Amino acid sequence: MEYFLVFIIGISLILLLLTVSSIPESNVGVLTSFGRYCGIIQPGLNFVALWKNVHVLSLQNRAIELKFQAITLDQANVHLDCTVLYSVLSKDVDTIKRAVYTFASEKEFEISLRRLLEDETRSYVATKKQADMIGLSQEVVVIIKARIDEKINEWGYGLEDLRYHNLQFDHVVTTSMARVVAAINEREAAEHEGQALLIRKTKEAEANGEFVRIEAEAERTAWKLRGQGLSDFRVEVSKGINIAVKSLQTAGVNPNYLLFFMYTETLKYIAENGTEGHTIFVDHNPSAPSSMIEQMSAFYRSDLDTKYGKNNGMQ
Repeated sequence: MEYFLVFIIGISLILLLLTVSSIPESNVGVLTSFGRYCGIIQPGLNFVALWKNVHVLSLQNRAIELKFQAITLDQANVHLDCTVLYSVLSKDVDTIKRAVYTFASEKEFEISLRRLLEDETRSYVATKKQADMIGLSQEVVVIIKARIDEKINEWGYGLEDLRYHNLQFDHVVTTSMARVVAAINEREAAEHEGQALLIRKTKEAEANGEFVRIEAEAERTAWKLRGQGLSDFRVEVSKGINIAVKSLQTAGVNPNYLLFFMYTETLKYIAENGTEGHTIFVDHNPSAPSSMIEQMSAFYRSDLDTKYGKNNGMQ
């Protein structure tokens, strides 16, 4: 009798342990009885009848990585990497039932999600040219996420995040795009160089014009000063001759000797400062000095007659 009691207690403990079900945090348990839904159990320790099955559904975020290619409107292959973050839409009973019973397993749901995302992305890329795909903006993510959300919400799931990254083109397309960018940069560089050359040439022309103007102004000023200097020199020479003549006349000396003296001093200056190898011919006739004085005197008298004759005529 005692052995039977121990046996009964042991069987009871085993059955009790078999009815214990532990649900991890951020999960729920979906109960089915003979293949039909019969309830939901929350995280923690639960006791479940032996004829009921427990399907654990995670409420945590899950992620999958996708790699696929699409063709643009201008027939360029685009290779895309995509990261999808999804989870059960909510904790209400209907949503949990859809998440559990829409697909036979989690694997089938992931396959459907992959195909849906690829189809939506390819449909969008097919409406864009390759140049538009270079700067894939957040707007694209919003559009595709909205389309996919609408569908998977019916399955009891929702998208938390969607990211496209590692966008690549075929090598031929990448090479041609690099050439296009290089050509654009070269054109802009040539335009800037041309503008710089134009500015430099313009400034050089302005500087040359200003230099010519300044040089002409300086030359004109120099000639003016030379003329004034020559004029002043002649005035001073004439004053000196006038004073010398008056001094000779006061001393009772014939002023014509002054002319002869100036003539001989001129010859002396030419002989001292003239270029070597040149010959100066001087009339050495004994009558040359007296003839020279007479000619200078005649010139001097003619100049005086002309000067005073004009003054008398004016009177």
